[in-house]
Amino acid sequence: MNIAITGANGYIGRNVVRNLVESGHNVISLVHPNDEIHRFLDGSRVIKTDIFSLAAQDCIDIFSDVDCLLHLAWQAGFNHHDPSHIQNVVKHFNFIDHVTNSGVKNISVAGTMHEIGYYVGEIDANTPCNPSNPYGIAKNFLRQALITHSEKKHFNLQWLRFYYITGDDKHSNSIFGKILRAAEDGKSTFPLNSGEMLYDFIDINELSEKIKIRIESGVSGIFNCSSGKPKSLRTAVEQFIEKHKLTIKPEYNVFPAREYDSMAIWGKDY
Repeated sequence: MNIAITGANGYIGRNVVRNLVESGHNVISLVHPNDEIHRFLDGSRVIKTDIFSLAAQDCIDIFSDVDCLLHLAWQAGFNHHDPSHIQNVVKHFNFIDHVTNSGVKNISVAGTMHEIGYYVGEIDANTPCNPSNPYGIAKNFLRQALITHSEKKHFNLQWLRFYYITGDDKHSNSIFGKILRAAEDGKSTFPLNSGEMLYDFIDINELSEKIKIRIESGVSGIFNCSSGKPKSLRTAVEQFIEKHKLTIKPEYNVFPAREYDSMAIWGKDY
């Protein structure tokens, strides 16, 4: 398949690019003009561009031979209250509309469990969404708008819902990446909340494989890209520290839980 990936130079993107290239797919990696290209993008065709500035003809030039767009690009995903989430969401919609107008019939888009809002239990494709932070609100809006648009424009839409990702931690902004950097800075403790919440953690390599399988299937729908197994944050952190043989100690109950964080939420793996 000919697959174009936005956000290809990001934490998720570069691992997905490597997996798809190694599986024999032809990959176009779309990266921000200011990015230094990651080595995992070797073997793909790299295009530096601001996707929001692409005109209709630009999209025809880039995507005319593309079978599938995987849209991962998203600013400030780890800052759930960043104003860019709301400010840019229509730009994401317009970009995807330009891509479908250029003839691409398969669109896969990164979602997030934060679309759901406060919820306790297992999430599936039919779980009601009531997001309570700008990140979740923007993603939820984009999903709803694209579902309606796909029915009107007759393209296949996959909404790939992501959870908590581990692995390649030196290059991530996750809590595990932050623990590594704190340990490298010589800090003896790392502050956390209670750590009792149950979350869905998935390794980046497993996530990349799930994304590849979904793209190859061509089946439309809302899909969890998750482990399907709830694990407490406390357990995940302590296993991470032990695995990497770190001397840093977790310090619990320093921070309160965020009001929009569920005490137990995970994805149904299907």
